[in-house]
Amino acid sequence: MRGWVAAGAAVAAGALAARRGLKQMPEPFHIEQSTREFQPQPMPDLPEPVRRYLQVVAPDLPLMTSAVLTGRFTMAMKGLQIPGRWRFSHEVGVGYKHEMELTVFGRKVAQGTETYIDGQARLDLPGQLVENEPKINLSALQTMWAEYLWLPSVLATARWEASDPLSALMWIPQCEQPFTAVFDQETGLLQRFDTMRYRDASDPEPLPWTTANLAWTRINGIGVPAVGAVQWADMAQPWLRMSLDDVAWNVDVELP
Repeated sequence: MRGWVAAGAAVAAGALAARRGLKQMPEPFHIEQSTREFQPQPMPDLPEPVRRYLQVVAPDLPLMTSAVLTGRFTMAMKGLQIPGRWRFSHEVGVGYKHEMELTVFGRKVAQGTETYIDGQARLDLPGQLVENEPKINLSALQTMWAEYLWLPSVLATARWEASDPLSALMWIPQCEQPFTAVFDQETGLLQRFDTMRYRDASDPEPLPWTTANLAWTRINGIGVPAVGAVQWADMAQPWLRMSLDDVAWNVDVELP
């Protein structure tokens, strides 16, 4: 993510005289396709808080094979909140593609692309290119599963272990670090994921990493996070705040 920091510094330098440009959000990406018909699945045997959550957000546990999601974000850089927009494409069992643009006055000033396909990650960020680095591959795998909150039926395929009435451990394939899922007592919704994750290829050890869900919405009857935040434990605040604009499931996706 250091490439983003470098890009953000350049953006900040040019924006000091025009801070209004950092308050204007860009137009969202457009999704060309519509969700295809869902096919229901039986609910597997899951710990109580996980089962309750899935019954709230996806009661028929519809089969989800892919998704395209779009939204806007703000990214903390050099004391500023840089706005932007994002489009994520997922093909379950294959991987994902992330497209993110930093903007000023709603116009693109920098962009980055991240892919994770068949176990290999590629980050093409401003001033940084990383390909098939083991620690980044593992981080991308964890990112993919964290983003399955937007494809909630896929979460049912993980191995879950009960912790207490409001939390459970999620174990994902090819990863020794579990996710701790914490659920809201009143709504049953998933409040946050906590895990240990590498931030950079040079990190000697993984760091505590949290994705928090701050608001929820329903699209095509599926409950998904509408606002979320991503934070490393050594940061005083989230480095990324995201809002969802739209999602289409079971559509054709283009992964390199």
